Amino acid sequence: MQLHSLRQMLVNQLSCSFLLLLAISQIVHTTHIREICEKRDIFFDVFHCQLLDTSALDECITYILYDVNPSEGFNLRRDVYIRMAVFLQFLRTQPGYHRSKLVLPPWSNLVHWRSQNIDQTQLFWNHFFDMRSMKSYTDVMDMHEFFDAYERLHGKGADVLIDEVYKLKHFDNMFENGVFVDKFEEHVCPRSDSSMLPYFGYGNFTANEFTCIYFQGSAMLLHRLLETFKSKQQKYVRYVLVQNAEIVLHDMWGNVDYWEARRSMRFAHDLVDVASRFRLEFLNSSDKQDRTVRPPSWMDERKQREARGGDYLCAHIRRADFLYGRDKTTPTIQSAALQIRSKLLELGMKTVFVTSDCSRMEFYNLKNYLKRFRVVRFAPESYEQRLALKDGGIAIVDQIICSHARYFIGTYESTFTYRIYEEREILGFLKDHTFNTFCKSEKDMNCEKNTVWPIVYN
Repeated sequence: MQLHSLRQMLVNQLSCSFLLLLAISQIVHTTHIREICEKRDIFFDVFHCQLLDTSALDECITYILYDVNPSEGFNLRRDVYIRMAVFLQFLRTQPGYHRSKLVLPPWSNLVHWRSQNIDQTQLFWNHFFDMRSMKSYTDVMDMHEFFDAYERLHGKGADVLIDEVYKLKHFDNMFENGVFVDKFEEHVCPRSDSSMLPYFGYGNFTANEFTCIYFQGSAMLLHRLLETFKSKQQKYVRYVLVQNAEIVLHDMWGNVDYWEARRSMRFAHDLVDVASRFRLEFLNSSDKQDRTVRPPSWMDERKQREARGGDYLCAHIRRADFLYGRDKTTPTIQSAALQIRSKLLELGMKTVFVTSDCSRMEFYNLKNYLKRFRVVRFAPESYEQRLALKDGGIAIVDQIICSHARYFIGTYESTFTYRIYEEREILGFLKDHTFNTFCKSEKDMNCEKNTVWPIVYN
């Protein structure tokens, strides 16, 4: 009896203690659910923090934001993302960075987006890409997801306070003694840099520390930079902004890591649907008959060269600034047409799909030079569709259609062309049907071509 009474007394005391802890937790509970628990929260906020495990209490969450020089185009920005995503995947293996996240900068009024009557500011990545697919590669988040996470931590309507801003700049002499060495060095910031915020037009960003850095080297060098300048004060959340991230180089362009990040960048389903309907209606092309069916997940893709493509040739003819900046390698409309004509005759095809930033008059002339052939171009079927797609979405539809063509010819040194090369490599086309480049003149077909960089699988 005495032993039973002693046990009962201990149970009652434990129950009272538990109820007391519950009451205290309700008293100290804040008005918003916190995403991170501090050590003191183990008992007092046990039902309200999202505590993963006790080992995570000393692990800081690092949010890495970045931007790109405003003059850079859509397709170069996609390449910069791969550098940052591969870097994040590496960073998450390092002590203190296991919970790091990459915040994707919105798309706003890029230099090649010409539609003046469409709002193209602060567009999220999910407008163009399948975010679920991208998240399966590494921990990335759209800007609206970051704002939601920030409000959960700091309260609704709180301004975003960035702990560290690093503005990158090239060294004046990048090849000291004729050798390129990975390095970074702090320098005095110009006065104009004090006005670096707001960030992408957002008016709620401020910064604690702003550091100007001469930087040359690969993305992995950012890890050393973050370690060098991090605060000695322990924090449970760290917000870092890297400006001019295009300065950061690939660690190994075209290796397995690159291609895994690239394969995960599948396009948004809405854009794929628009391209698929156009292919079927105007080009008699579908994935099944073209042998371009992809598995539901990029992780299930395997090395193969079985893609056949639709019964059409695709030509990317870059004009605009290339006529001035790269006039020695950019063909005239007539020359491009003659090169297209020659290849259509060789392949026994009668249809060419054209993607180009050429003027209406140039496109009219191109069709005249190719009168014996069918020249097709994608255009939104209505203003409402143009409004929904945006200029960037229209460009992606063009890329999807080109990536499914039987044969592709691109423009020398164009990032738009390179993105199509990559899509066709993922789909499994023969290299000879993909890595082709227009020459300046149809009479000189031995001109310098774009680099052939085939896909690599683990």
